[in-house]
Amino acid sequence: IIEANVFSSLPKLHEIRIEKANNLVKIDQDAFQHLPSLRYLLISNTGLRFLPVVHKVHSFQKVLLDVQDNIHIRTIERNTFMGLSSESVILRLNKNGIQEIKNHAFNGTCLDELNLSDNHNLEKLPDEVFQGAIGPVVLDISRTRISFLPSHGLEFIKKLRARSTYKLKKLPDLSKFRSLIEANFTYPSHCCAFTNWKRQNTELYPICGISQAKQDLAEQTGKKKRRRSAAEDYISHYGTRFGPAENEFDYGLCNEVVIVACSPK
Repeated sequence: IIEANVFSSLPKLHEIRIEKANNLVKIDQDAFQHLPSLRYLLISNTGLRFLPVVHKVHSFQKVLLDVQDNIHIRTIERNTFMGLSSESVILRLNKNGIQEIKNHAFNGTCLDELNLSDNHNLEKLPDEVFQGAIGPVVLDISRTRISFLPSHGLEFIKKLRARSTYKLKKLPDLSKFRSLIEANFTYPSHCCAFTNWKRQNTELYPICGISQAKQDLAEQTGKKKRRRSAAEDYISHYGTRFGPAENEFDYGLCNEVVIVACSPK
């Protein structure tokens, strides 16, 4: 057990790693509090049955939350990530035992990337799962049992991965993908839908030179200040840990009409 206040009021702490701790079954809900400089939180290969409570972290930085290989974690509850950061976040929740994600699970986040891959028993993303969130920009549901995408909250997605997602046989109306520029599916038939579909690069959802969902919102409200994504910020700070392929946000497209790059064809 990790007790309350173990990681509390540490203004200079920027990285926490909890890994290879199979006997760790509980993290107190007050373990993570007031960590304004936190950039990276790793929880891997533990015996945890619930995601850690991060409501009181209140980081002022872009945060990468990396929770993977925790096979006993089954559910993502409502508002799970609210309060983690006042900036954008990357959530890597792959290779867990996640079976259910509640509506509003990502409420209150500016979500640059959501990786749910390799949760082999995850069957559903409910319609309001992204309600209250800005994003995700990158969504990965590869190697899950998800059979359909939510009908709401797809407008910020620029890159969609659904490799070896054999249950996903039908896509929502393509008009819902208002920012999509790249898609990786399981079946070539999915790409057929995009063959003759060209979407306008609208001012409401600009992709040219923009790296994360929060910037999309800032452009809508007239805020022109450049913000970097959580991925870019973390890569620049800890660049040796990431290869070039890890940066998902360097798209460099400034065309009036966008043709979606889709595979397999």
